[in-house]
Amino acid sequence: MGGPADGRTATVELDERGAPPAELPPGEVDVVGDGLYVREPVTGSGPPWAYQWQAATS
Repeated sequence: MGGPADGRTATVELDERGAPPAELPPGEVDVVGDGLYVREPVTGSGPPWAYQWQAATS
C-alpha cells in the first residue's frame, strides 16, 4: 500500500504465531526508499494484513 513498492507482492516467513514480520525494509521487496513498510491490519486486528509505507523521519 503506497510507497515505492505499491501494488507489489512480497513473500515473507511467518513467525511461530503465524504472523508476518511487523516491518519490511525496502530491500526486502526489491525497492530503494528512505523508509520502511509497517504491517497494518486490513480489518480489526488481522489477519488479513497489508504493509503501509512509512517514510523515514529526519
